[in-house]
Amino acid sequence: MSNSLIDSLRPENLLRTGYKDCVLCDVLRPGEEERCRDCSGRLDQRDRLLWEIGRERVRKTAGVLSLAYPGLGHFYTGRIAYGVFWAALLPLTLGLVFNVGSGITIGHGFLLVEAGVIWWMAYVDARRGPREATAPCESACPARIRVPDYIALVREGRPLEALALVHDKLPFAAFCGRACPHPCEQMCVRNEFGAPISIMALKRYAADIGYAAGISPLSGETGRVRGPRVAVVGAGAAGLSAADTFARLGVPVTVFDSHGEPGGMMRYGAAEFRFPEEALHADVARVLARGVRFRGGVTFGRDVTLTSLAAEGFDAVLIAVGAPEALRLPDAGGEDQGFHDVLSFLLRVRDHRLPRLRGRVVVIGGGNSAIDAARCALRLGASEVTISCVESREAMPAFAWEIEAAVSEGVKFLPGTAVSRFLLKDGRVTAFEALKVERIDLDPDGRIVPRTVPGSGFEVPADTVVMAIGTRADLSFLPDGVSWKPTDPGRRVFRLQFRGGDPKIAGYMCGDCVRGPGSVVEASASGREAALNIFGDLAVEGIGRARYRDNYRRRPEPHVTDRPEGRVRRGAERLSPEAARGTFREIEARFTDRCAREEAERCARCNLSLQIKTT
Repeated sequence: MSNSLIDSLRPENLLRTGYKDCVLCDVLRPGEEERCRDCSGRLDQRDRLLWEIGRERVRKTAGVLSLAYPGLGHFYTGRIAYGVFWAALLPLTLGLVFNVGSGITIGHGFLLVEAGVIWWMAYVDARRGPREATAPCESACPARIRVPDYIALVREGRPLEALALVHDKLPFAAFCGRACPHPCEQMCVRNEFGAPISIMALKRYAADIGYAAGISPLSGETGRVRGPRVAVVGAGAAGLSAADTFARLGVPVTVFDSHGEPGGMMRYGAAEFRFPEEALHADVARVLARGVRFRGGVTFGRDVTLTSLAAEGFDAVLIAVGAPEALRLPDAGGEDQGFHDVLSFLLRVRDHRLPRLRGRVVVIGGGNSAIDAARCALRLGASEVTISCVESREAMPAFAWEIEAAVSEGVKFLPGTAVSRFLLKDGRVTAFEALKVERIDLDPDGRIVPRTVPGSGFEVPADTVVMAIGTRADLSFLPDGVSWKPTDPGRRVFRLQFRGGDPKIAGYMCGDCVRGPGSVVEASASGREAALNIFGDLAVEGIGRARYRDNYRRRPEPHVTDRPEGRVRRGAERLSPEAARGTFREIEARFTDRCAREEAERCARCNLSLQIKTT
């Protein structure tokens, strides 16, 4: 093996160029892929993304062929045995249907229905294609990160490679290692045997170690194939994730945002004790280092428009503005009266433009932003902080661990409470009247409608009110008559359709601005999928340049008996609640090397087949 090929596999080079699914035919790593066929062994990040786009095209074509006749799609993708099965199954069924020599019976009708079901199942199976065993944690992750694989790399003492593997699907390893809803942990099989793996903490460990190494990625602009020039509107999770994917593909991409710095809600909507500035900078700087251009302080619809972007030479525009407009209760006043919306409140705290708080602070809302605002208010010297929400304590949308942290720091909760009206004295809020909530219904538009208990009114004293009742997107800049059709509705990706074909630019939308607020990992997955769809639509000639096929299979792993120590979940050091409420420093430290290795050893590698050794 040549020295240059060996160098390409060094951890620092994998961080620069992207993790390789196929790590050369001469290299076998326990628990990873077997040798590949038809593989050059020199695959960069662009090749792998082209292959991913091409794979989806092949699957769609296979589905169409199987609609023409069952089995054709399987032959097209090289799944010959499956194709023979489906192609032979349908004639056998239809032969029984048309065997009416003894007269037509009700059984023939059932057989005819069965033939239709076979046709449909062949179509679904052809579109699905060959699939590897997927661990429950990987299936639960919106970004489809190969969780057991990067945990295995941490276990083997290779955090830089683990970070490279996470970046394959998710550019925000530092943020999602600290403030992710981690549905992966909820589906971890270790829930049945002790406690789930600390997947989020292991991601943060890999991110902190990898970023500390100071290795910048290579720009994806290779110039080998000219791709479309793309403008991304919005520098939040969806927009930056899309830009990161475009840059990996070698596409010139420019990100526009109304704020002066990129990051979106990760920068302006998360408290610093949960997501410090240096971690945010590490995530964002890595995206920009790929060659992404950023133009801040630009308001879309005023400073730039779809028409002006087309005139600048952009081939496509992706709208990923998120849902940054805070909702307010109807009779809430301004800051001079003691009212704040949660986004402006958190932004001022993050920028160290600290608002003056007086006495008792009430935060209205039950989400994570409400929890952050309440904990910030404690740190700013409020004498008492209460969270009031219409949901019950168990139904609050905030993360359970964030609620527990708020309680430990001294935040009080008033669940099942609806605001009736605010009371003011001398031009400032002093209290609000509230009613107990019996149940919560949804109107036809999906908005929450609390059903209150008649005669249950009571008064809640408040010197400052922070409203955290939700956010929404502002799409007023879109031209009249615009509509959108789903490209990938599961990932919130839509194609814009302009009346009369003007402006002359391909338009797309993704992320929270389409379906409402969601998590960073969901927005990131939406942005990545939008970038792949745009490139697939506008750079057809480049898709066929993928240099390997989806033909590898995982090797079986020897069965390992579970050990009692594997059932104990490790935890990182944390500040005490008393110390935490007096500082904006990060509350939880990252894992130590030993703690990370021991926690990673608990992983059962559910994505691998196990072979039981016989004696």
